[in-house]
Amino acid sequence: MKVFAVTGTNGKTTVTYMLRNILETAGQKSALVGTVIHDIGGTLYEVNNTTPGKQTLREYMQKCEELKIENFVMEASSHALDQGRTDEAGIAYAAFTNLTRDHLDYHETMEKYYAAKKKLFLYPSVREAVINIDDRYGSRLQAELAEGNIRITTVSMRSKGSDIYATWRGRGLDGGELTLVKNGEPTEITLAAIGEFAAMNAALAAGLAWAAGIETAQIKAGLERFAGAPGRSEIIYGERTGIVAIIDYAHTPDALESILKAAAMIASDKKSKLITVFGCGGQRDKAKRKQMGVIAGELSDICVITNDNPRNESSKDIFAMIEEGIYGTSCAYYIIEDREEALHKAVSLAERGDIIVVAGKGHEKKQILQDEEREFDDKEKIKEII
Repeated sequence: MKVFAVTGTNGKTTVTYMLRNILETAGQKSALVGTVIHDIGGTLYEVNNTTPGKQTLREYMQKCEELKIENFVMEASSHALDQGRTDEAGIAYAAFTNLTRDHLDYHETMEKYYAAKKKLFLYPSVREAVINIDDRYGSRLQAELAEGNIRITTVSMRSKGSDIYATWRGRGLDGGELTLVKNGEPTEITLAAIGEFAAMNAALAAGLAWAAGIETAQIKAGLERFAGAPGRSEIIYGERTGIVAIIDYAHTPDALESILKAAAMIASDKKSKLITVFGCGGQRDKAKRKQMGVIAGELSDICVITNDNPRNESSKDIFAMIEEGIYGTSCAYYIIEDREEALHKAVSLAERGDIIVVAGKGHEKKQILQDEEREFDDKEKIKEII
């Protein structure tokens, strides 16, 4: 059984979903373990952690062997790597998406965060590393790994000299055209996704598939059949209102900037408004809140600041830190504590053709308020409203 692992701050879920789609298009059964689901041969297990513990991984892999599943595709979180959960997983193919500010409540510094991610590529079992070298930490990782025996596939949207060079021509909400150039040979792919970040995710998934011996035609077919990952740039069309909502898990400054840049470009082309609904998690890295406020304010026409998962932290304190960033921009904004009310407010401010980005929770179906977990699904709520 081939074991694939994807690490990085953003994009892990989408890359693993894309890779599984490629592998299954090629006729190979593939398990998927990550933030959204733990799917072993069609049996879904409860997701307590993006990357489960050693014992659970062993049980999953044993089940895969029994079911003759050829591939095990998983997300490798920095917490799991730091805690040694993946030490015995026998990972053969590893990918690095990017590294941006997140989880510093746990890792304390970006250097420690990077060291946790780098650990994935130091396992003796790893045959090939597929790395986004447009990211500065990815470029650093490639340089540091070059001294070892591991095979490296570099992926870039900037450097034509990379092993896989990707270009993207967006067509708005309908997706776009991705070109992947490998060994001088271009492969044209129609991708149902928005934004350059989606193109990079697809290029990384293709790199892993090529490393594992999958043919180009199957990679193209797998990506063209990809319908998206839950809560990742997921588009909801309001037939009654004519409003478009985009549900995205973006909960870091970099991820929020990526989805809002893509949405803002589409909104500009449509001559429509971009309204952003977002918050920040409680009892997590506080320094990113002001940054996210600045990003949302600079890229949106209107923002609605609301609860994400405040946990046991004061919502008002979280809002104040976000507001500190958004206040200096020209963006109109509202602060509405209740997330459902915030969604209603955003829709009331929108007109036919406008775009509402609902960021932060993505696929999550619960909201953590104090010690209570209550049912809350951004996708289902916005569908009801628009």
